[in-house]
This record gives sequence, C-alpha cells and structure tokens, in this order.
Amino acid sequence: MVTDEDVISWYSERFNKPALLTNRRWPATLDTSLSTGDYVWASETGADIMDEYFSRFNVDPAHFDFYRYWPEETFILYSLFTCGKDDDQPQPLTLRMLAESAKAGKWLYD
Repeated sequence: MVTDEDVISWYSERFNKPALLTNRRWPATLDTSLSTGDYVWASETGADIMDEYFSRFNVDPAHFDFYRYWPEETFILYSLFTCGKDDDQPQPLTLRMLAESAKAGKWLYD
C-alpha cells in the first residue's frame, strides 16, 4: 500500500532538487501545493510531474482536470486590455491530494 511518505519521498527525489546557489530544497509536506503558493511549478513541469505520478503510483487519471490546477494563460494583448479579469485562478494541487489518490488508485478530486 502507498503511504504519504512514499509520495513525499518520490516528489522530493524526482522534482524537489536542491537550489543551485543555496543547495537547499523547498519544504515538502502533505500541504505543499504544486500549483499555488510560494513554490509553483510551470504548467510544462506540472504535466511532467503528473504524468510520472499517474504511472509511478498506478493511479487512474480519468477524472483529473489538469487545467483546474494550471489554467490556460490568456493571450498577452487580451490580458492587457481586460486587466486580466478573465484569467482563471489555479486551484491548489497538494501532495496530500496525490497521496490520498495514490492510496485509492484513482483520482479523488474534481
């Protein structure tokens, strides 16, 4: 059975590499969000993380909505003229959500 620590360890080893100048890692707890907060991943990296996650932990991605956590960005000129009001805000995607879904074998959120 998958544990919380399995998911945190996988994430830390694969994606939470030490920073170049400080050689320190970002904090990684169950409440760490990959899509909001202080340590946000770009959508390209988010896609890589989630692809590997679904494969590594054998989680059925059927109900996972990537754009809920990494909304499509608005074209820059449109954003300037509308003050970015139509941009969707990303929802938090936490390591807790990944751990709980890994335990269940399917995506539990959305």
